[in-house]
Order: sequence, then C-alpha cells, then structure tokens
Amino acid sequence: MLSKDTAPEHLQERIRSLGSDRGLTDSELALFKYGSLADAANFGDVIILSVYFPRLSHILKELQSFGVTLAGKIVIDTMNPLNVDENFNHYHDMEYMQRTSTAEEVQRAFPEAIVFKAFNTLPAVLLDASKWASGHVPPVIFIGGNSTSTDTARKLIEDAGFRPQFAGYKLKDSGLLERLGILSHRVAENEFHGDTNIGFDIIKANV
Repeated sequence: MLSKDTAPEHLQERIRSLGSDRGLTDSELALFKYGSLADAANFGDVIILSVYFPRLSHILKELQSFGVTLAGKIVIDTMNPLNVDENFNHYHDMEYMQRTSTAEEVQRAFPEAIVFKAFNTLPAVLLDASKWASGHVPPVIFIGGNSTSTDTARKLIEDAGFRPQFAGYKLKDSGLLERLGILSHRVAENEFHGDTNIGFDIIKANV
C-alpha cells in the first residue's frame, strides 16, 4: 500500500507512469493499493518511511493521533535532514544532526517499532539499480533493527538490486549515514562540478 503526505491524488498517476515505463500491465498495476498515511502504516509488516524532512514531525504526530503504534513492525527510514530556507534552497540541518537523527526521532515517536536506517546515501534517481552499470551497483548501508529483523532488511535491499552492508544495531549510529550525505555533496561540488549522481562503494581487499 502506498501513501503520500501532500497531493495524494498525484500518487496513482505517478505509479501508473513508472509502471508503464517498466512494462507493467494494467492487471499488475491494479495490485497496488492506496490509502491514507495511517492506512499504509497499519497495512504493512514493513514500512518504508520516506517523507519530506520539514514535514517529519508533523507526520509522526499525525500518525500518533490516529492511534498508529507500528508495534512489532519493521520501519526503514530513508530520510536525510535537508531543511529549506525562505527562498526554498535546501541545506543540511547541521544543528539537528548534532543532537539527533531522523531514525532516532522515528524510534522515539514509536518505541515499539523496529527501526532501520537505509537507502539514504544515494540520490533518489539513483535508487533505480538499472541506472548503474552491471557489476558496479553501489552498496546500501543499513543500521538498526535487531537480530530477528536484519535478514528481512537485507532481503529488501537485495530485491531492490543493491548490495546490503550491515553496520550494526546501534540506531544512534544512523547519524553517520546522514553525515555521509554531506560528504557526498562536498565531493560532488569539488570533484564532479556539482553533478550529484555519485555513490560511495565498499570494497573488501583480498589480503
């Protein structure tokens, strides 16, 4: 089940367009379900939470107001703390990142949820594994969860076409993945003339 915070009427149009590009039939597209934020949160055993950062606190409170607990559910946070100024320029919220992370904020709001951080180190357009050359797909680093949930998170990353790389259960370390986004932007600005279509790799040497 899919949901969208604002202008939800555009979601089905977008999915139909993406599905058509990938050759999905009308019967396959009909399998997608759509609902409110609370509907989607209550529907799945695994929740992918990817919302506009300035709306995060509002959305968490909205879910709580509808009685959503996410108890026992795997929640994969894909977000980065990118705020906006009065001119709608995006910037990394350094003050926020010094005191917390989006994954920790989600966990505080839903203490019974099993929260992971993943998928946040690549630009959205590059989360389509087909954009990468065969054999050069970057890893998706994931942090959090517990010993009974990591296999599920790993399988989802593999099913998306990426290489899962587990960095431990400490959700407090998820801030490290958010800071990796800052480094990525610095490299893009100074090495690739502002082209942000880049990703970090992890290579294990044979020694």
